[in-house]
Amino acid sequence: MIKNKDAILKMIAKKGVLRNSDLVSKLGISRQAIARHLKDLMREGKIIRRGGSRQNSFYLLNDPKRIDEFSGKQVEFKKRFKALGLLEDSAFEEALKESPLKNLAQDELDILRYAFTEMLNNAIDHSGSKFIDVVMRIGELGVCVEINDRGIGAFENIRAKKGLPGIMDAVGELLKGKQTTAPDRHSGEGIFFTSRAVDRFVLSSNGKRLIVDGRIDDLFVEGARKKKGTSVYFELDLPSSRKLADVFRKYTGEDFTFDKSSISVRLFDSGDSYISRSQAKRLLHSMESFRRIELDFTGVRTVGQGFVDEVFRVFAENHPDIDISWKGANEDVEFMIRRSVG
Repeated sequence: MIKNKDAILKMIAKKGVLRNSDLVSKLGISRQAIARHLKDLMREGKIIRRGGSRQNSFYLLNDPKRIDEFSGKQVEFKKRFKALGLLEDSAFEEALKESPLKNLAQDELDILRYAFTEMLNNAIDHSGSKFIDVVMRIGELGVCVEINDRGIGAFENIRAKKGLPGIMDAVGELLKGKQTTAPDRHSGEGIFFTSRAVDRFVLSSNGKRLIVDGRIDDLFVEGARKKKGTSVYFELDLPSSRKLADVFRKYTGEDFTFDKSSISVRLFDSGDSYISRSQAKRLLHSMESFRRIELDFTGVRTVGQGFVDEVFRVFAENHPDIDISWKGANEDVEFMIRRSVG
């Protein structure tokens, strides 16, 4: 496996950019194996993916010089805003006037407007920062936006106001959706939907970095350099086949309320074993407001009887109106779940 990964990396470095189909034909291994190696290399930060759908995507080294060479000249909007009195829609219109964004397709513009204004509004209302820095770059291949503040930090803000024991607990709460520290001003949906509407979403705060990568349909949490405030970064590939309405529709019920949450179980604790009832309770904390909960067990090696009983019997019996489903379970985890649900 390492040999094939090294071969892929050398080919991309030599050619500059390669498509999935190029790698399959040159290496003579399956598309599934190629996809697995590419996913590992992206997770390691050695390569990046660009383009639209998986079939039309291409890969290049994650090197600033190589990216600039390939992307061509970029248009950049950069400004430091005073947070007091700032209106997020006015800031977006200002950025729109100074860039070629008006040439985007309507679906692309809808996603960009939503993500930009939601993330800027979060910084205005939650950070407590006097200034907010906004950078937007537009190239032939896509748009990337970075919004930085110098406030308390998003994860620490959630941890403190919800009385959580640690920063990772705050990361987990954020991933559930409907989590806000200002319920009078926010529904708690902005980060959840933004992270799933764009091609790549990164939130760095309080020594942790949350990455939601729509290009490989996965998410990660990793350590980050500790610094004051929060940094939100997102990318939208161009041209894009994404539609904002599709994202809302996926997590919305028939009465048009945000009623579904999809949770990656492995992000709620260290390791790959989930044994105790306390782990289950932490996983399901504040999930009573959803009607549908999907638990993703990808990367989880084993679960204990207490864990599955707490989730699939105790919680289910206490909340009969909530539908709990699961995916990504290996054979052992699947056996334990089905043993519990009967």
